[in-house]
Amino acid sequence: MPKLKRTVGGGWLCPKEMVPPKTHPKWAQLLLGRFDYKFGNAPASMLLFQLKCDLRRDASPAAMSRAIDQMHAFCMKYERFVLSDLQTIFN
Repeated sequence: MPKLKRTVGGGWLCPKEMVPPKTHPKWAQLLLGRFDYKFGNAPASMLLFQLKCDLRRDASPAAMSRAIDQMHAFCMKYERFVLSDLQTIFN
């Protein structure tokens, strides 16, 4: 059985699923700029910048949900390239 890792938000992550769920509050905090973080991966940084700009124009719940969906999908697809960043952000 894989060893589980406890996150700061109280959830659990399996080693093969290191991207936190979309419901984790830090996704919204990251996208709203509540804490400053620059990804070590250039495409992830560019996506984060673009999504922050989009949310400055439209900060509705629907827009936030779309932004979280996009960032989460990117991180799921390129997990191995953003894993260290995700560990820093979510732990």
